[in-house]
Amino acid sequence: MAPSFLITLAMFAASAIAAPPFQPPPPGTGTPPKGSRTCDISSTLVLPPTQTALALPSSPASFVLLGVGVQNYTCSSAGTYTSVGAVADLYDLSCLSKLPAVFNNIQDVAYGAWKLAPPNVKTLGTMGGYPHMGSHFFNTSPSGTGTSPVWDFRAVSAKGNPDAFVLAAKVAGIPAPTATNDVDWLQLKSVTGALATQIYRTDTRGGVSPTSCTAGSAPISVKYVSKYWLYGGTVKV
Repeated sequence: MAPSFLITLAMFAASAIAAPPFQPPPPGTGTPPKGSRTCDISSTLVLPPTQTALALPSSPASFVLLGVGVQNYTCSSAGTYTSVGAVADLYDLSCLSKLPAVFNNIQDVAYGAWKLAPPNVKTLGTMGGYPHMGSHFFNTSPSGTGTSPVWDFRAVSAKGNPDAFVLAAKVAGIPAPTATNDVDWLQLKSVTGALATQIYRTDTRGGVSPTSCTAGSAPISVKYVSKYWLYGGTVKV
């Protein structure tokens, strides 16, 4: 992992101070079965009906997560921002999926709270009772060139399981159907790890860089929220 990612990840993992309050799951959400952190997933992935780039998943959903974090960018010599990955905390939404009216809007509620957090707050902490499952970050690609996205439960909800992660490669993407300042929706496939075989990033909020920058200026981090759907995994938590 590049030094800049290590610095950002360390900052993001720091304890939250004076984070905006985030309401706990509402009544009727349900609780996981004894010995489990997650519920059966009641909602299904919905893709924009007019798009053809993203294919529907080919296996049952293993996890549905809320990612709360930052998209990172560096300024190129041409005066434009280049993406250098993301860092996010991952929270379980499986129990909330039993309440579609709330589940379908949780990204807006979380993003509203996240935007209000002061600059020194690097995480929303416990997210008001939504289980913290792990982290999303970027590592060096197996080819040794570039970086690849990782979803990792090994340090939080699946301690002791060396396979509780997935490093993935992009399959396809579409512009977010919501707003131009929301990062793209993505479909990805597993390269290594047992957490999932297919990953989807949907319901994105924020994360897009400004259109231009001054060459040589410092890297920036832009807050974002999204849902992550993981399919085909064999990891149990």
